[in-house]
Amino acid sequence: MIKKNLPSSKRIKAALLVIYIVLVVYFMFFGFGRLQLDVTHQAYRFQIVPTGIPLWFPKHLQSDILKLWIFSLGNLLVFVPFGILIPMIFIRIKYLKFLLVFLIAIILLEILQMITYLGSFDINDIIVNSIGATIGFLSYKMGNKAKSVPKKIIGTALLVLAFAFIMIAFAEVFNKLF
Repeated sequence: MIKKNLPSSKRIKAALLVIYIVLVVYFMFFGFGRLQLDVTHQAYRFQIVPTGIPLWFPKHLQSDILKLWIFSLGNLLVFVPFGILIPMIFIRIKYLKFLLVFLIAIILLEILQMITYLGSFDINDIIVNSIGATIGFLSYKMGNKAKSVPKKIIGTALLVLAFAFIMIAFAEVFNKLF
C-alpha cells in the first residue's frame, strides 16, 4: 500500500493520509448510528439543489441548534486535514488539480452513501467539505512558507482558524443576501 522506496517522512505522511481516509470513510458510512437506520423504508435520499452555505455562528445555545451547528462545523473541519496532507505528500500539486480530484472523490462517496442507504447525496455537504479541504490546502501552502517547523505548524493552525472564521462570516452574509 505504501511504497517502501519513499523517504521515511513521506512514508509517515502517506500512512497518516491512509489512516485519515479510512476514518473519514468509516464515519461517512458506519458512524453516527447509520447501520441502525430503519431499512424498511429504503429510498434514495438526495439534495441536488444548493440551499445556501450551511455554515453560521450559533445565535442560541439550545441543544438542538448547538448540535446542528457542531455537525455543520464538523462537515467543514473534517476535510481540512485532507487539504493539508495532500500538498505535504504531493509537493508540486496545484490547487485546481487538487480540487478536481477532491470533488470527484467526494461526489463518488456521496453517491455511494445514497445507493447503500447509509446516508444521502447532499450538494450542501459537498460544498462545505470542499471549502474545508480548500481551507486546509491554502493554510498549508501559506503556513509552510515559514522558516522553522514550529512556525510552520503554528502558522498553518492559525490560518485554518482564521479562514474557518472568515468562511463562516462569509456564509452568514451570503445566505442572508441569497
